[in-house]
Amino acid sequence: MSVILDTLLLRTKEISKSKHGEPKTSSILLISAAITMAIILMMYAGLSFTEGMMKQYSTCRDKIVGYEQHGMYPSAGEFRLALSFCDS
Repeated sequence: MSVILDTLLLRTKEISKSKHGEPKTSSILLISAAITMAIILMMYAGLSFTEGMMKQYSTCRDKIVGYEQHGMYPSAGEFRLALSFCDS
C-alpha cells in the first residue's frame, strides 16, 4: 500500500506538460473559413435589408405621387409633407 502512496506523491510533484503546443494549420484554416463565411453572410443580409427598404420607399413614393396626380394634395407643401412620411 505504501508503494502506491509513494508513487502518487511522486507523480503530484511532476510538472505536467501541455499535450497541445501551437495551433495546428488545419484549425487555423477552419477558423479562417468560418470567419470568412460569417462576413459573407452578414454582407448578404445587409444587402437584402437595404433592397427591402428601398423597395418599400419606392412603393410608398409611388402611392403618394399617384394621389398627387389625382389632385388629393391641394398644395406643394402638403405633397412634400406626405413624401416625408416615406422616409421614416
